[in-house]
Amino acid sequence: MILIALGSNLKSETYGDPIKNCQKAMEFLEKSFELEKVSNFYETEPIPKSNQTMYVNGVVSVKTNFLPKKILSELMNIEKIFKRVRHFKNESRVIDLDLLCYNEIILKDKHLELPHPRMHLRRFVMQPLCDINKEWVHPILKEKAKNILKKLANQKIYNIN
Repeated sequence: MILIALGSNLKSETYGDPIKNCQKAMEFLEKSFELEKVSNFYETEPIPKSNQTMYVNGVVSVKTNFLPKKILSELMNIEKIFKRVRHFKNESRVIDLDLLCYNEIILKDKHLELPHPRMHLRRFVMQPLCDINKEWVHPILKEKAKNILKKLANQKIYNIN
């Protein structure tokens, strides 16, 4: 299974509020990938906690013949369309697209780490992932998504569908 996370907490000049940014990003994803499943969208607090506005987050599963680095390139191209800027870590963003996993591949280099190194620590990733497949098994932890999610129950998340 190939999983991509979507997130936004800023309005964009072109597409509007964060939920619309995520929906439009899915339209761009469909131009490069076959979308299999789409999670619910959730509103979540920023991590680490800050005075940033709430985020909208979701996850999609896709089919593609692209290799992981090509997927990453496609995701970064979509972020450029949204005029995403990167000044510092964990800043507010118009759109954020992360490759969470590519089947059972374990990869670590300076540009890409699979599975995503912090996905299992974030309810805003694991909750929508469970919408898609709660039986998904983390390739390193060897733990099901539903069990990882139980450990994150203290993180606040709100279904906005």
